Amino acid sequence: MMKRHLALLFACTLAPAGVTLAQPAEQSEPYDIQVYFGALKLDDQTAQWSEISDPAVEVDFDTLPVFGIESEYVLHEGWVHVGLNPGGSIAWQNDGTRFAGSIGSGGGNLVVELDNSMFLAEVHLGGFVRGRLHEKITTYAAAGPMFLYGSHEVEDQTISGGASAPALSQDSASDFNMGYYARAGIDFEIRRSQHLGFGLRYYSVEMDFDDTIGNIDLEGPQWVFSFRQQL
Repeated sequence: MMKRHLALLFACTLAPAGVTLAQPAEQSEPYDIQVYFGALKLDDQTAQWSEISDPAVEVDFDTLPVFGIESEYVLHEGWVHVGLNPGGSIAWQNDGTRFAGSIGSGGGNLVVELDNSMFLAEVHLGGFVRGRLHEKITTYAAAGPMFLYGSHEVEDQTISGGASAPALSQDSASDFNMGYYARAGIDFEIRRSQHLGFGLRYYSVEMDFDDTIGNIDLEGPQWVFSFRQQL
């Protein structure tokens, strides 16, 4: 699944190679602002939760709504624009989460259902490339480091698999760590200096929620719709 999403990002990154088929556009302004909303898919994650199992545990989160803002500061302008891409996003969830693992080294399967909430907030600064495919159509790609803050709170839990429920040391945990992001998409001009578009974002980071669900690798795609304004 991860390879497929990265392949999509790579394909969109190569899209500006065809910009020489279009006519030059007017010089753009120094920077753009883009706001977007969409869905973050975290339905196939890996965690280390010692209360359930020594080996890795499979984790399925429900889809998280996400809202974010991006900015593109142009450093080089031409057929292909190149520059810096600062921005950030928030995602949240108030729903169930499913954990599946084995009990000990040779025990049976154990499934834990949590009534919980999660909040994620990230900021990033990477580089971007944007090319014009048509007078009113541009495509872009960006990638770089990001910092993610995450907060997780457990309200209730149920268990199946013939074992007692694992005891949580606390019902809430938070962490702050560094990871990476990548994004790609396409924009359509709807009026002068204003664009609507859609795209794919992806980020990956390891979070330490030891007081609740242990160490977890958060990685997954975000499908987003966006509005971009040239300033």
